[in-house]
Amino acid sequence: MTKTDRPPAGVSLDIWGTLLGSDPAFKPARNAMLRAAVAPDVPADTFDSAMRQADRDVDDRCVRDGIDVGFTGRIEATLVALGRPTDGVAAQAPQLYAAQEELALAHPPRPLHVELPAAVSALPMPVVLTSNTGMLPGELMRKLLALAGFGGIPGVFSNELGVAKPHLRMFAAACDVLGTPAAEVLHVGDNPAADVVGAQAAGMSAALVQPDGASTLRVLQEVA
Repeated sequence: MTKTDRPPAGVSLDIWGTLLGSDPAFKPARNAMLRAAVAPDVPADTFDSAMRQADRDVDDRCVRDGIDVGFTGRIEATLVALGRPTDGVAAQAPQLYAAQEELALAHPPRPLHVELPAAVSALPMPVVLTSNTGMLPGELMRKLLALAGFGGIPGVFSNELGVAKPHLRMFAAACDVLGTPAAEVLHVGDNPAADVVGAQAAGMSAALVQPDGASTLRVLQEVA
């Protein structure tokens, strides 16, 4: 998107790596809580490594297959990576999720650039947040977004649809929220497959950004 292009009638924004980054204290605290609950005899570094790899593998599968795998499924994937049984995880999940929510609210994510909340707010066209949720479902993401300065913006979240970007239903739902035809929507995100290929397949235009905040800010300034 350049300044000479016609501005879009609506903007869809990815969240992680586009608008937000994690608080560095959150994942270590969350992993320690989960390890104590489901694999207390596993060394912390081993558990952390397994969780990182399982999370990446599940993310890749979500993008490849267009499915959503959430909190419980990712804990189970970690245990599988450790060669441990997954029996009982589903029963523990509500208590573990409540503990994760407490930690996430204590260590909320941060805008990747200090000017991003104001830049999104200043856009003259409707905006929707279109995000795969992973371990943090939409109900929690809305609270975290408000703490990061993006409160009140409507969101399309993978756990609520049951599919994940690049599935076309994610982008169709974003267009429905915007009330704008796909051909008039710009989707902005940092993942070439989930954000660019997915949005373009849905008939949108797409802008690929780096997870540095500055590149997202430049795109938003160009379309404002």
